[in-house]
Amino acid sequence: MILRIVDRGLDRETYDALRARLDIDRKHPLGLILHGAAEVDGTMRVAQIWESDWYAERFDEDILAPALEDLGVPGDAEVAVYQLEHLVTP
Repeated sequence: MILRIVDRGLDRETYDALRARLDIDRKHPLGLILHGAAEVDGTMRVAQIWESDWYAERFDEDILAPALEDLGVPGDAEVAVYQLEHLVTP
C-alpha cells in the first residue's frame, strides 16, 4: 500500500468542481482505499491510500488527467509518496 499526499494548488471551488466531475464519493476508483482532503492556507491538499502505485498512476492518467483538462486545470502537482507499513481501518 502507498500513501500519497498531493498538492495541485487548487482552491476549494476548483477542488469541489473536480470532485463533482469525478463523483469520487460514489464511483470509487479501482485500488483506492482512502481519499481525504483538507484546506491549508487556501489550497486543497489530498491524502490518498492506494493498494499500489500502479492503481494510483492508472487513476491519474486515465481518469484524473482528462477531468483536469476539461476544467482547464494544469496537470502539475507536488506529490509525496510513502510506502505504507501499517494501516488500521476500524
